[in-house]
Amino acid sequence: MVRLPCLQEMPVRRLATAGALLLCIVGAGEGAEDGSYSIAQAAVPEVVIRGTPSQFSVYPGHPRLFFRDTDLPAIRSRIAGSHKEEWQWLVGLAGRMVERDPEQFARRPKQWGPGRNTTFVAAVTGEKTYREWSLRWADLMIEAGPDEGNDDNYRGRLMSLAVVYDWLYLWLDEGQKTRLRDSIVAHIERNWYFAERPNFIGGHSRWGNFALAAGLLAVITERPDLQTKLLRVRGNWLRGYHPAQGWIAIDGGYHMGWAYGASYTKVRNHCVWSSATNECVYYPWRGQLPYFWIYGDRGDGLFHGSGDNFSNTSAGDWGSLVVAAGVLKNPHAAWYVRELSERNSYRDRFWDVLYGDKSVEPLAPDDAEHPLPLSRHFRNAGVVLMRDRWDDRSTLLHFKCSKFISINHHHRDENAFTLSYRGRLAIDSGSYQKGSRYGTPHWHNYFTRTIAHNCVTVFDPAESFGEFSSGPRSNDGGQKWIADAKTLEDILPDGYAALDGITSYADEGSYAFAVGDAAKAYSGHKLTRFSRSMVYLREPAGWERPIIVVFDDVASTKADYRKRFLLHSVDEPEVEAPLIEIREGEGKLFCTTLLPQDAQFEKIGGPGKRYWVNGKNWDLDFEGMSEESIRDVHKWTGEWRVEISPPTPAPEDHFLHVLAVCDRDGPTAPPKAALVQSAALLGALIDGDAVLFNRGAEELSSAAYRLPEPGASTHLILGVAPSCPWTLRAGDRPVAQAKSTSGGSVRFTVPVNARGEPSFTVEATPARG
Repeated sequence: MVRLPCLQEMPVRRLATAGALLLCIVGAGEGAEDGSYSIAQAAVPEVVIRGTPSQFSVYPGHPRLFFRDTDLPAIRSRIAGSHKEEWQWLVGLAGRMVERDPEQFARRPKQWGPGRNTTFVAAVTGEKTYREWSLRWADLMIEAGPDEGNDDNYRGRLMSLAVVYDWLYLWLDEGQKTRLRDSIVAHIERNWYFAERPNFIGGHSRWGNFALAAGLLAVITERPDLQTKLLRVRGNWLRGYHPAQGWIAIDGGYHMGWAYGASYTKVRNHCVWSSATNECVYYPWRGQLPYFWIYGDRGDGLFHGSGDNFSNTSAGDWGSLVVAAGVLKNPHAAWYVRELSERNSYRDRFWDVLYGDKSVEPLAPDDAEHPLPLSRHFRNAGVVLMRDRWDDRSTLLHFKCSKFISINHHHRDENAFTLSYRGRLAIDSGSYQKGSRYGTPHWHNYFTRTIAHNCVTVFDPAESFGEFSSGPRSNDGGQKWIADAKTLEDILPDGYAALDGITSYADEGSYAFAVGDAAKAYSGHKLTRFSRSMVYLREPAGWERPIIVVFDDVASTKADYRKRFLLHSVDEPEVEAPLIEIREGEGKLFCTTLLPQDAQFEKIGGPGKRYWVNGKNWDLDFEGMSEESIRDVHKWTGEWRVEISPPTPAPEDHFLHVLAVCDRDGPTAPPKAALVQSAALLGALIDGDAVLFNRGAEELSSAAYRLPEPGASTHLILGVAPSCPWTLRAGDRPVAQAKSTSGGSVRFTVPVNARGEPSFTVEATPARG
């Protein structure tokens, strides 16, 4: 084997910056003798990272990218048996490819799948027709040279040339090997700036470093002079991308949302590294990734907008899903893979043939014996998803408050929410790749900004958000724009881009709640406090569908910095203060404002004001588009918002809203909601449910309050002393007891004989149990 000097900075221990994400294990588990992953192995592989120069090595044979020559017997056994259908799909694709001119796949091979798959079929079968097509494809990429096109193209050529060289090595003559190798090295040089200037949080450098890893690992045995470059790329992955992504996605979530979340967590580097070296990097967090898509699916195969969203059908990266199911043996991932296969016949079966495991029994999220909880907190990504069921009648609430700020595909949307029920009711508005693109005026001034989200803005007329190529960014009153975070250290709690994120979360069955603290996402000169509490009532009294209560506690440094609560919709809402009614698809949303009292309502949208920010419309570019296409874009992006603000300026304000969904042709009026307020609590009485929030900064140990009318069957109080017994009294009479959750909520069921009482007190007994 080729022995390469290892990075001295990688001791055999738990890396301090990544917690348990990169447990360095010397010695292999089941699999190849050297610790790598073997195709079709039955056990979940151990993470293996070598810590000394004498331990780290590259497998000397070819193929070694994605699979080894020693894996070919297992692959051939699979394609003749358990994965015969998937193999036939690949062979069918290769058969169609050889009838096409490889020129169209050579100059811009960012989407390398068809060419890679044809080469894979050639490597497994050895058939001349496939080999000749693949070599012609490679020749055309060599002729294009490393300077043809943008980085998508030269990255794509590098990784494509790498698999042709590695997989067809045994069939190449010396002249072909030299020609391919020289082109790979030239493309490595063209891509090398990705290695020297990596961004471990966003940007194209992750993809560039994969292309570099593929190219270097393909040729390193023949070009040992490239050892230093390979070590540099290895360091980028093991000390940079893997720890950062593992921290962000520790529960499976991703701060970029579903579209780019799939793109940025692709599994290909983990597969290549785990086959080509004596290290195995199938980290446990990769097995958690499918949950982000399982929970984010509205039940109809569609997803809420979040981040730079180019598709609401983005159901995850197929390779990542298959690896989570087949390599990491996640039964829920196996269920999701099966579901997607049944929905859509086109999936990249390359991944199934190599990494699928049909012995993993699929487990549905609503399995009768082992159901998943109906909500999930993706901690560091800062996403909570709450639902009431798993089908297309689900009421899905998406609440986001990340633990950090970044720029690339990550919006200024901390403490924002979206909501769907049989339609897109409260939306993330604006457009990406439909009349817009990355870095355009619409992207800088509207789409990525707080104003485009269901959030809160605090407007300082003198605030600056910096400049981009076309001039100053708009002043939307929203969250700040800072230098892009690039390393894990930047986004960890002590980093300059760190935020507080979700500070409390719990799911108690009949209700779930989350609290986000987004104050640090705004400039400190204008805002000192912004806490948002979201309560999801799955079984509200007197209403057939879930009810969501949103409570905002906002404090500005000056009273005249106007605060606005924003609610975005696809179509024009009906506004009759304090009620907003939104319809979309077959669903309907009622939004009742309880605070501020006597609030001001302003409806903004329609032609000329769809993307309105501080006196200007940041429109899309519709050049060359038909009127019908333009209408479709507006249906996608949303056209309307309602801004709700206090009637008089004040340094501190509270917003309290009750959101209730129903069928489009359902109730014509919302559930009855009334304000509850006392010295310690603010909240709502919604038919038979009282939902109350601590209005102070310290957790409560006791409080008194009076309901506007008697009759509530449940009292839910948030912001109380956690994990201790509580007593509810009507007057001096104890009427109910309950234990508070670890997240600081307590819910009482009031007996019938006490529901006529309007006044209550609660206290922890003892004050801290």
